[in-house]
Amino acid sequence: MFICDISSFNKYGKQLLDKMLRPLAVDWRELVVLLVIERVPGIAQSRLIPFLQTDKANVTKILQGMESKGLIRREVDPQDQRNKVCHHTEAGAGLTPRLHEVMSRWEAACFEGLSLDDLLALARISAIIHTNLDKDIQ
Repeated sequence: MFICDISSFNKYGKQLLDKMLRPLAVDWRELVVLLVIERVPGIAQSRLIPFLQTDKANVTKILQGMESKGLIRREVDPQDQRNKVCHHTEAGAGLTPRLHEVMSRWEAACFEGLSLDDLLALARISAIIHTNLDKDIQ
């Protein structure tokens, strides 16, 4: 069943990624935060919720842990004092090239044995499924 495939990819994909990230002392959620901040410096803490697939309280806990590790810093949003925005620290920014390397190795492990045609088909099919799901939940 398709739902089981999705669940399996999600669970085992994250487990493999966490195993590959262990030498860097981060997990998949921390990787996501660091890579999102890399693309959107100063992102509002609340905007990280969908990327982390959890709720506001857990996002706060994740970010507090990352602050204590010295990977990020949170500041009051100058446009809205009720919110916080996230930035890399020097250590967090320095870690991102290694995170990209891990992501490349992880994707290679996930796609091992697939041809270029298979990967193109996967991209095409994934785009169709995303479109179908987006229109059906609106």
